[in-house]
Amino acid sequence: MAPSANKPGRRSYGPRAGRTVRYPEAYDQVFERLADEAGIPVSSWLALAVSKQAGLEVPDYVQDELRRAAQQRAIREREREMDMLDMPKSA
Repeated sequence: MAPSANKPGRRSYGPRAGRTVRYPEAYDQVFERLADEAGIPVSSWLALAVSKQAGLEVPDYVQDELRRAAQQRAIREREREMDMLDMPKSA
């Protein structure tokens, strides 16, 4: 259910299926790193990887998370650039 003025919270991701997935323990660090690099939760990264592998459309909520992560990276990069401009020049 989407948040409203009367009911705050995150928007609905829509109907989803839950599935327990088992993979070698060593993969977990790889999945966490890849999700962190993408700026999204591991569960969303897994949904992204599985949908791409199956030739399916990436879920809207994952696309939204990827867009937000890209925007945040761009903001951080601009802030770093501004910080570099503010640094005093040495003689």
